[in-house]
Amino acid sequence: MSEGDVRWLLSRGKQYALTHASYLAGRAFCGPVLGTLVTNYRCNYACRMCDLHLRDREFRERGLEEFGTPQMKQLLKDFRGLGVSGIGFTGGEPLLRKDIFELLAYTKELGMISHLNTNGFFLDERNAGRVLEARVDSVNISLDGARPGTHDAIRGHKGAFERAVEAAGRLNALRKKRGASVRIKTVAVLQEENIGEVAGIVSLAADLGVDCVEFIPRQPFTSSSEGQIVPPAFLQKVDEAVDFLLGPAPKAVRIENSPSHIRLFRRSFRNEPSPVRCYAGYNSYAVDCYGEVYPCVPWYNWRRAVGNVRERDLASLWYSAEYGKVRAEIRRCGGCYLNCQAELNILFNPFGAHGAKKR
Repeated sequence: MSEGDVRWLLSRGKQYALTHASYLAGRAFCGPVLGTLVTNYRCNYACRMCDLHLRDREFRERGLEEFGTPQMKQLLKDFRGLGVSGIGFTGGEPLLRKDIFELLAYTKELGMISHLNTNGFFLDERNAGRVLEARVDSVNISLDGARPGTHDAIRGHKGAFERAVEAAGRLNALRKKRGASVRIKTVAVLQEENIGEVAGIVSLAADLGVDCVEFIPRQPFTSSSEGQIVPPAFLQKVDEAVDFLLGPAPKAVRIENSPSHIRLFRRSFRNEPSPVRCYAGYNSYAVDCYGEVYPCVPWYNWRRAVGNVRERDLASLWYSAEYGKVRAEIRRCGGCYLNCQAELNILFNPFGAHGAKKR
């Protein structure tokens, strides 16, 4: 381990302790751990569980213009100024931005970890090479089924399965050829159409040679689904999937979800509030391509912006009294089980991820 690695670990340990102290005090003593940059709402798919492509149409009809490269780079600098350790690039489909590789490379220049979420459609040989040239640390490729029909139906695009499979295989082969260290993961959003294919998705990920596979319990995009009735037959399949993922039998590829998160799948699909204390007001921060700021990805999904960088920069908003009031609301939130935030919350609840929190 190099001296730089030691300094990085020490800084993260300090941030972890300060985040805990911030939560207890009800005010921020440090910046967030994770930053999310929504590069665009544009997407070439119309996924069943997502309405971002519809929002893109709405925003364009309203005459809104996406931030250009200089503005996006300023956001990345502002994230770095807050002490953020890594940036997750998401959309929409990020590869539809012409400057995406420049932004990914700039993130590394600033000393932050870069992570790319993509549906894989545009990850051809040239773009796979550009991902490696930008020194991206990890890439998520959406793969929602073990069979073409399942994935294509969920993604609303015929041939989506084939493109995703080819993208994962292509990136894996290229990183081996170039000796690159990028981590490749396939991600599946679990829902009615694919809940019975969990074992097959794990097997497929192993065949593709990716490093790990992750499962996301489908989350509501418009409002909380708490209290809605779910068919018992579907819940039985959820139980079977959870039992498989937590079972003692060795898996063909590593499961990225923590056991604590997988155990929460049952509650998620039963539309019960999360029992895990939410640290989103202290450990995460998201901003979209129009400057709208959110405490976390779920609030972005729910259109619950807390400010806009056109009026106040990320740091000023983060440490403001107004944001302190939002934090008080966030810590009572139990509305999501989305991986990026749920796993962070579990990380900051090491002595009881399932303990009831004060509501």
